[in-house]
Amino acid sequence: MPAQLFFFRLLSFNQVEWLYPDGRLQRGSLSELATVAGGTRQIMIAPGEAVILHLAPLASRKRSTWARAIPYALEDQLAEDIEAIHFVLGNTPDGDRLPVALVSHETLRAWLAVCDQNGLTPAAIIPEPLLLPWQDGEWSLLLEDRRVVVRTGRWNGFTTERDTLGLLLTEALIDAGDAKPRRLRLWGQAASEFSEPAVAEVERQIASDPLEALPLFAAAYQSGAALNLLHGPYSRQAQWGRWFLPWRATAALAALWLLLQGGISIYDNWRLRQELVTLRVEMEQLYKDAVPGATRTPNPKVQLEARLKELLSSGAGGSSLLELLSYGGQPLIKHPDLFLRGFSYRDGQLDLSLQGGDPAVLDQLRQELNQQPGLQAEMRTTQREGQVESKVTLKKSAS
Repeated sequence: MPAQLFFFRLLSFNQVEWLYPDGRLQRGSLSELATVAGGTRQIMIAPGEAVILHLAPLASRKRSTWARAIPYALEDQLAEDIEAIHFVLGNTPDGDRLPVALVSHETLRAWLAVCDQNGLTPAAIIPEPLLLPWQDGEWSLLLEDRRVVVRTGRWNGFTTERDTLGLLLTEALIDAGDAKPRRLRLWGQAASEFSEPAVAEVERQIASDPLEALPLFAAAYQSGAALNLLHGPYSRQAQWGRWFLPWRATAALAALWLLLQGGISIYDNWRLRQELVTLRVEMEQLYKDAVPGATRTPNPKVQLEARLKELLSSGAGGSSLLELLSYGGQPLIKHPDLFLRGFSYRDGQLDLSLQGGDPAVLDQLRQELNQQPGLQAEMRTTQREGQVESKVTLKKSAS
């Protein structure tokens, strides 16, 4: 008898929401979830803020070339290096394009780490926009308290906060061209109050049931018909068994050696995972400090980027802040030993508070900042309780 499906999604790295196979909905801690999810096929719903959905053009119909060609075809549209991104490819093309889901390795590993620490083993991780009901000629929207999940096509969609919905809907309509939706289907408690000028002329249909996200996602889920993020190096399939079958005796000896010799490595790996979870919690707190009133933080980095986009409409001050953040952020990406502890902006001056690094790394960062045209950079470094702390001040140069 096939295992029952058990759907859950992370509300934070400590709280989770799950749907029992009988339809009951509950929220609690990850440890509570682990006690009731045993023996089921666990399906994790990935927050749409952390996943980018694309339809990538196919330069070749040869399946063997897709995994190599698609990342480079999308490279110009990504803010991060392609080596830091996990690409999930659809099994079949949609016309002359291939469905692709993108999520950072760091984010996916963090999800799996927190699941593993609590005894959870997801069989699939599905982006939430692809679990909304959809028909040709329609767009689907699920309205929650502060966020909206949107599906604009068989393989397209996004999740955003309510404040940025209008901007993203306008962009989606531009991308749709002549294939604009004839109707909007709305779910959620506030569906009847939905009002957005970007789609004011589009017919809308309000669904009365279900009103909660997980029952809606579970009803629309079809195994094999959605992009599973547990693909490639994250696959849970029986590839280990096929690989080790001819080498069972050798593998047994290797496992014994690893058991005897790998204690320190296992401890270090556990410690790094704990630090990762701690850093995630700190990142959530930094976002909440920077954005008063924020409650859900499934991916603080993506949410903060969305907030910064809003500054584009706030005048010269917002543009100056974004430019200074861009100038300062690009060199920082090259130095993983430096941690950004906070920043402040006032009267055209951006102050970055950094921790870590050594004199050589800090000197290299200073040179990279000063080499950027139109930027004036100053750095002050102190050492406190064995930690190197630096303050970088960025201004636009007068020239």
